[in-house]
Amino acid sequence: MSKVIVPEPTCQVCGKEFETHRQLHAHLKAHDLRVVGYYQKYFPRHDLHDNKIIKYKTLEQYFSTDFNSRTNLRLWLKSIEEEEAKTYCKNILLKRKNDKGLIYTPTQVELRTILSPPIQYLRKILDGYYKVCEEMGFKNKYQLPTEIVEGKEYAKPQYSIHIDTREQLPLKFDDYRTRSTTLSVGDYTFSEPKLTCNCYIERKSLADFISTMSVKNLDRFEKEIIRAEDEKINLVILVEDTLAHAVSFKYLPHISKKIKATPEYIFHNVRELIQKYPHIQFLFVGGRKEAERVIKKIFFSGCFYKKIDLQYAYDTKVL
Repeated sequence: MSKVIVPEPTCQVCGKEFETHRQLHAHLKAHDLRVVGYYQKYFPRHDLHDNKIIKYKTLEQYFSTDFNSRTNLRLWLKSIEEEEAKTYCKNILLKRKNDKGLIYTPTQVELRTILSPPIQYLRKILDGYYKVCEEMGFKNKYQLPTEIVEGKEYAKPQYSIHIDTREQLPLKFDDYRTRSTTLSVGDYTFSEPKLTCNCYIERKSLADFISTMSVKNLDRFEKEIIRAEDEKINLVILVEDTLAHAVSFKYLPHISKKIKATPEYIFHNVRELIQKYPHIQFLFVGGRKEAERVIKKIFFSGCFYKKIDLQYAYDTKVL
């Protein structure tokens, strides 16, 4: 990964110095310049794969990325020697750790929402993802997912899935017992908390997820996460749409017309929460039927879900 330092807020047109980049950006109007054009003209950066100019979204993004898309990153990694690819991938992780002050090994959701290869690739190229991250100074929350075995005790008639009374579109679980009750956190839990290490699941549609992670609702949602932490609850935020759709929601007409926030902003907030609260996980699945299946799989795994990165397990068909 190329080391690029964000330049000082000094106008390259007239030489005027400013205290902040925001002040510089406001000043550019005097030169009839847009922020995007200014940086691409005076500080050009090019995609390592196709040599096209890097698209400007934010100041930090422009000076920290080497590619315009994950596809270009993937193709470039394929085109270079394995040792160079290994070094580049390690530098991605180290830069995240140093620049963002990360404590925990990046999860699949974190990696898939930045310009980084997913865990599948990193496992292969680094000869062990979690081992290498630990050597870098990260704390590992999870282990590699293995086959999830469902316990036989969950078939006993005294057990059921509890659904919060305020859940507006409850999942059905046609082949398993359910009970409507008031939950302090989330929308779903198991009737015997000890069997699932107090697992609660907050179900969200894609639109609801985006709204929750937007500026108006983020503080309220974080208070719910803190309440779960106080009650020693392990909280899974399950979104009933794929992560691929979620990171590109601005291209989905039924979503983009209603949302002002950008995917970059939404997933910045997601990554912040993941690192701040080790008792939560975000999981994106392919629709409501998948949500029903996955919720049962999580509950019936006992406490095993706590030990694995759920999104990685889902992406690799372990979950």
